[in-house]
Amino acid sequence: MNEALSTDCLPPRLLESARAEFGRHGFAKANVGRIAAAAMMSKKTIYRHVASKEALLFAVIRAVVGELAAAAGPPAPQAPPRVWLTGYLTAFAGLAFSDEGITSYRLVMSEGAQFPDVARIYIETVKTYGIRPLADQLAAYASVGRMAIDEPEGTAMMLVSMVVADALRDAALGLSSPPVGAALRTLIDRAVTIFLGGVVSNVV
Repeated sequence: MNEALSTDCLPPRLLESARAEFGRHGFAKANVGRIAAAAMMSKKTIYRHVASKEALLFAVIRAVVGELAAAAGPPAPQAPPRVWLTGYLTAFAGLAFSDEGITSYRLVMSEGAQFPDVARIYIETVKTYGIRPLADQLAAYASVGRMAIDEPEGTAMMLVSMVVADALRDAALGLSSPPVGAALRTLIDRAVTIFLGGVVSNVV
């Protein structure tokens, strides 16, 4: 496994300093020395926690997205699909449309081509901590005959994209603000309704 993908959680003050630095300066111009000064620790101490700036970025992104996996818990095939999916997509959208979510997406879009590891870290982290819990739940529904799904991860990605893809892109580009409140609830309800109409074996 790449060193950037095996990083343990960082001390809170280092994590917050790194979040601020990457958010303000992007990846290329982020400076570990400034992060160290803001965290009131030495660069040597930082490199005891992480092996590289890429690993530091991974830890920051994981700290944001990892809350989703923790909140989802283990798969629950007995849970009502509409209720579970609506709750998860609401949490996912809240994270994606947060200031940190938009900043992370913008950073990857602007610097991913120049720094492929940055794009890979972002994609793998979102898949592991954001998409996989949803895919596991869909697989659990399929295992008890409540849904007809052949590829849970791909299906999960499509469902999430129905809610966040366009709005996150437009927010990152500064074209519009992400949906909130009633607009977000309507968007999620529409996506869940369309999704369930295509995959549910029995009426739920």
